[in-house]
Amino acid sequence: MSSAFSHGQTRRPPARPALQAGAVGKLPRPLLLLLCLAYILPGFLGRDPWRTDGLSFAVMWQMAQGATDWFHPHLYGYSIHGGWLAHWLGAWSIQAFGAWVGPVLASRIPFMLALGTSMSLTWYAAFHFARHDAAQPVPPAFGPPIAPSDYARAIADGVLLTLLATLGLLGRGHEASTQVLQLAAVSAVLWGVSLQPRRPWKSAAVIALGLISLSLTSAGWFALLLTFTLAFLLWSELRQGGWALALALAAGLFSGAWAESQLGWPLHGQWPGLHAIGNFFRIGIWFTWPAWPLALWALWRWRESLRARHLQPAWALALLALLSALALGNNDKVFLLSLPPMAILSGFALPVMRRAGLAAIDWFAVLLYSLLALVVWVLWLAMLTGWPPKPAANIARLAPGFHLSLDPFTLGISLVATAAWAAIVIWRTGRHRHPLWKGMVLSASGVTLAWVLVGSLWMPALNYASTYRAVGASVAHAVRTTSALSMKVGTPCLKPSGIDLTSQALIGYWSQLDFSNANTANCPYALGAHAPGPATQWRLIWRGGRPGEREEPLFLYQRLTPPAP
Repeated sequence: MSSAFSHGQTRRPPARPALQAGAVGKLPRPLLLLLCLAYILPGFLGRDPWRTDGLSFAVMWQMAQGATDWFHPHLYGYSIHGGWLAHWLGAWSIQAFGAWVGPVLASRIPFMLALGTSMSLTWYAAFHFARHDAAQPVPPAFGPPIAPSDYARAIADGVLLTLLATLGLLGRGHEASTQVLQLAAVSAVLWGVSLQPRRPWKSAAVIALGLISLSLTSAGWFALLLTFTLAFLLWSELRQGGWALALALAAGLFSGAWAESQLGWPLHGQWPGLHAIGNFFRIGIWFTWPAWPLALWALWRWRESLRARHLQPAWALALLALLSALALGNNDKVFLLSLPPMAILSGFALPVMRRAGLAAIDWFAVLLYSLLALVVWVLWLAMLTGWPPKPAANIARLAPGFHLSLDPFTLGISLVATAAWAAIVIWRTGRHRHPLWKGMVLSASGVTLAWVLVGSLWMPALNYASTYRAVGASVAHAVRTTSALSMKVGTPCLKPSGIDLTSQALIGYWSQLDFSNANTANCPYALGAHAPGPATQWRLIWRGGRPGEREEPLFLYQRLTPPAP
């Protein structure tokens, strides 16, 4: 007989998945590491600094040369605000490794490590979250019991594969700039929270490191919001005398406030309108794919356990990052911070996911990434041979003057990656039992395949159209030739004229010439989109630009009359 308090309204017990022992099979570590390396390296190797990360690289280079202050850096007279940690790490790496691998690659080593660190910390965070009792599956009625560590490892493998599969991580995650460090910092905070309350001091140290790193990468405002969020999530630990945690949150509070005070306490965010909300869903759907449908399914299937320790931190941090991105006008750099917690949520959808849902994601991945691979190969063939003619003509229009030469090494890598993709598709579609992480294998492998093919087959053309190397060399040659003819000695400077700071930074690095923004600077040359003064005072000596910016040429002028005193 039902009690007086039930009447059909008794609270349902928390849902827990029912699994067999074969569902927690281990993903071979060498294959997982190889997949991560194949994902990390192509975006950082084989290219010059582009506009997306050129300004950061120039500041690192100036710091490494001792040409600017490390706490208040300046570049050609302009103050560079924030991003301290990214600039410091890049400058230290240039000083340590620049003589061996070159300044460009040396500046990217910390960010390659940061991306790998984010992957590793997200894996460990998911592993510790999945070890909680509320996250464990129901013991099987028949067969051997499932070890908690085996289940947690299978969940963590699925989380890492989901993180690799997210489309938004591709571009923003492969830039030598602050957002990669912020991504690693958020992953560190998640790992620290997952260690509570088993290892309180280690947890507090990791949380403090993550919050301070956010503050030192121009995200002090996010560190403050995250500190208050963690205080709410971990309030019970704080009330029970968690001094280590309290010190960690205090470090996040003070570092965030200090960072914002250095930036002048800028106002962050605004109330979004309907247009901003529409763009939020438009950008978020592709940026967080395929994590968002899995995360929503996990929240639904585990809805009785939303306040459990293995779910609440992940959805709270993901919600904080998504709302922050919306308030900041759908900033994709902030969208990036939602990926680690959303991937962890997605991992808990895998043991409760229906077979039809996983099959739909698999078929989407097979069709999408096979088509992308085909497109990459066809366009590479067009660049190499001129056939098919229409794609070859489009490439010639976008990168005029580019001629592709056959590189056996990159061709071999691309062939191996394509063959590996075919083998994974055959394995995944086989009629045999698969572990939990099987549903994310095709998506993660497909993204990696497309990234490897683009980074090997397309990178020469992309770098040709995007680099300032040829522009800097041409400007330097024109300046030195004109100076020699004018019998002037010394290193002349350039006066910018309608050219942004990023372009100045990249041209200045490749030309080894200095820009001066002082109004009284006695610069014999000017570079920009137009002449800096009357035609009677300046003479045009060079015209050019990047192949990808034919409609925005640059002009180099020589001063004809001395500047006014």
